[in-house]
Amino acid sequence: MNIKRSFALLLPLFVVVLSAWAFITRPTYREGQKTYRFLIHAPMATPYSGRNLIGWLTQNNFDVAGFNWQQGTIEVITDDNGIQTLKAHGLDGVIRQQAIGGHTPGVGGTGNGGIDLRYLTPQKTEEMLKAINARFPQLTRLEQIGKSNEGRPIWALLISTTPDLKNPKYFDKATMIFDGMHHAREIMTSEIVMDVAPALLSAMVAHQQPASGILDRWNIWIVPMLNVDGNNMVWTSDAWWRKNARADRTEVFGVDLNRNYPFKWNACNGSSGSQNSETYRGAGPASEPETQALMRLGQMTQPSASLSYHSYSELILYPYGCNGVLSGENALLESLGKELSAILPVDSGRGNYTPGTPWQILYSVDGDSMGYLHAEYGATAITFEVNQEFQPPYSLREPTLIKHRKAWQYFLSRVDSSLLSMKVIDGRTGQPTLARIDISTIPHKYGEKPFHTNPNGNFFKVLNPGSYAVKATLADGRTSETSIQMQSRAQGQAVQVTVP
Repeated sequence: MNIKRSFALLLPLFVVVLSAWAFITRPTYREGQKTYRFLIHAPMATPYSGRNLIGWLTQNNFDVAGFNWQQGTIEVITDDNGIQTLKAHGLDGVIRQQAIGGHTPGVGGTGNGGIDLRYLTPQKTEEMLKAINARFPQLTRLEQIGKSNEGRPIWALLISTTPDLKNPKYFDKATMIFDGMHHAREIMTSEIVMDVAPALLSAMVAHQQPASGILDRWNIWIVPMLNVDGNNMVWTSDAWWRKNARADRTEVFGVDLNRNYPFKWNACNGSSGSQNSETYRGAGPASEPETQALMRLGQMTQPSASLSYHSYSELILYPYGCNGVLSGENALLESLGKELSAILPVDSGRGNYTPGTPWQILYSVDGDSMGYLHAEYGATAITFEVNQEFQPPYSLREPTLIKHRKAWQYFLSRVDSSLLSMKVIDGRTGQPTLARIDISTIPHKYGEKPFHTNPNGNFFKVLNPGSYAVKATLADGRTSETSIQMQSRAQGQAVQVTVP
């Protein structure tokens, strides 16, 4: 079969034929073996044309780095045996780069694997967050949300006009979480998330709109580097390491943090039970301290919105990851994906980022953070896959920051203008109260948690314009239902709902 000539026509047949080879596993990468970035030639008519082939590659434990549908390529990281297996199944390609085994001392401004030393490391990330907190103590709070397998702290920085978590006014505002570097080799993601802090804080100090107004209504948390151990390995031993540093007595095998969250963990062949796989989901849901750290931040904040950064392929992803599954809020998510696509050009300048769910564009994914935050808290969650390689030249850093600054600022303004803000009052005591919230037009069909107010009786939800029936239910069963009309503009005061 000649994939290069007939990929688009024969793709369904190709998948059927290869299903018989599902027992194949990618040889593990051991020190001393040659490992390559291997570009498979697979012409694609649309961004969705390669989904079946990409899915087959992941199911057979190939490390799929990314794809470029315009150029008709899918990149895998594999060794000599893997390349021979691919070629034996009609998948032609070229070696793009050979790995540099072990630590390479910095020469000419580069570290292990030739990575530019100016990119963030765990130590530089911590130092920068502490410096920002020291410079803006009235607008920031630095919180250690966890500790890695190897004992490194995992930091989150709050940017807010009310950074004191004991201040009741903190809970009168919605929360958004930015996170980067679930996967250790994706070094640009930490740069983008870190950039959120100086961009917002400088605008706040200068009283520039819309940042100043938004920070009056939102608490912004940033987690620039979740996978601190894995990133340390990228700098010291394996430039293409993806997972965390989970180890047994003899070796590090790692867990894919973005397959380790409880929602839909091991639910739809979107991860692997093999420790040798790059998508190894771990011994159980939330088994990893890094996963637990982001979950702890979610429990602290009950986020209404979330942006997660990965690389690469220049995509805009939204829930859910399992094949055929769409969120009950898909209309909102799909609209946001298209709007963000319109303002995000690809690095080559020929086209824009492609929006869709992971299963529509790439492959099934289970146990991911985006699906977890959406299902657990109702967060409007988006994932960006940035750039066309994991470790681009540093000269691409600033252009990437500029375009993504525009994208996340648009997203923040968009969710702010679409935010339902509601306070629930117990009519018997006259005090704000905890309550379950049901919205008539949002079904929970896949095990999502019910919506709830925060400890101060506040509920925040991003909604499309329209009419909504909203019901508040207290712990003793008392209810109150109200009709909400959402407009395409920032809401004024919170809607007060009193439960008699």
